[in-house]
Amino acid sequence: MEQNFSLPELNEEFSRELFKKNLNCISKYDSTFAEQLESKRKFGNYTIYSDKGLESTYIVNGLQLSSRYDRLAFAQYRCRNIDLDNDIVVFGFGIGDEVALLSDNTNSNIYVIILNPGLLYELLGRIENLNLYIKQNIHFVIPNETFPYSQNCCINPVELYIEQHVFNNLKTKLINIIDDLNVKSNVESILVQEEANSLKENYELLKKEKLLDGNDLLSLGKKIAVAAPGPSLKDNLEKLKKLNREQVTIVTVDVALKFLLENGILPDVIVTCDSRMSPQKIGDISPYKDGLNKSLLIFCANTPSSVIGLFDCKKRYIFKKKQLDFIDYLPEEQSDFVHITGSVLNVAIEIASVAKPDNILLFGTDFAFSDNQTHAGRTDSRNLFREQDIVTVNCNDGEIRKTVKPYTYYRYLLEKTIQNNPKIRFDNYSRTGAIILGANLVEE
Repeated sequence: MEQNFSLPELNEEFSRELFKKNLNCISKYDSTFAEQLESKRKFGNYTIYSDKGLESTYIVNGLQLSSRYDRLAFAQYRCRNIDLDNDIVVFGFGIGDEVALLSDNTNSNIYVIILNPGLLYELLGRIENLNLYIKQNIHFVIPNETFPYSQNCCINPVELYIEQHVFNNLKTKLINIIDDLNVKSNVESILVQEEANSLKENYELLKKEKLLDGNDLLSLGKKIAVAAPGPSLKDNLEKLKKLNREQVTIVTVDVALKFLLENGILPDVIVTCDSRMSPQKIGDISPYKDGLNKSLLIFCANTPSSVIGLFDCKKRYIFKKKQLDFIDYLPEEQSDFVHITGSVLNVAIEIASVAKPDNILLFGTDFAFSDNQTHAGRTDSRNLFREQDIVTVNCNDGEIRKTVKPYTYYRYLLEKTIQNNPKIRFDNYSRTGAIILGANLVEE
């Protein structure tokens, strides 16, 4: 990309005249933008001051929007993988450097996704020369929470952590995408090795077990309740107990099993899939072993044998196509029974969806801390996570709570499952949990 142009100039104070000039420049190509910006500008509170090194930038709510030393090099780095011949998406306006750089180098459509409308409002009154970069191919977009990710994009990561409750679902999705791109190779290498160890251990065991197929799910019926271990599971125990068991099938994930058993609920189906799962994590379920004889255990090929051996009931398993490298006798055509496999909860809900019920009831699907808890029955469990993993999410009761990045990713995967199954009604009983797009909140 060429370097013979000037980046936007930054003023320290807000100017109403400059604001109108910049807004008119954008509105020239989109007559509705000014009204959209005005309707969203009070979302969030932004404290802005200028900061100087070799160059100027802005500090917003304590976070630096761009480099103080070489803004152009910084913008070029963020745009390094962009295909200039196709439509481009810029997530977060920042101080406009990436937009200016791209505007100077391509005539392709550039969609600038405004992650913090209130911040843009303030910056439009501070940034000079914006009119030099705003052309007919530059489209400013105030998104909704479901705005899709585009691979041909650049992301201003700082904007994702400023006022996280504004477009919370979209921001957390982008945070997870960035994290996934940055750590995927390292994490996958560790998980693949752990999975490989379990697969090798299960090579002979799986010869004696049966694969899950559609016939095994016929008895699940038209209404399925899925129990996850979020803190709200405790709040909804009575509702779960009052379900008509002749009409509702209860599916639980492994780490919620003991809690249900201790409270008098025998699940119909138990799902476990993590190669890191252990009998210790599930807890002592031996007093309830006879009661579980009529349940169905669904496990994954990489589930540790020590976990599989806990259960004396009907068992079925699933496997991924890539696991054929370790279990060479499995039929390839029966691989990937489910396609979304982020956490055991995602697997359980995917399996429930394959059964094609009319209704799936979600219990304990919080994806958020409540009184520092992450799981029902566990206190102050937030200390299990590093502080840098913690983000905030908007919850169904209007509160903003802390959570961890993996939970936001699992929530995103659940939303994909919901989106992929439009004929199934998903009812969410977690009032204190994170908002799940596409699920109906049950408030009574």
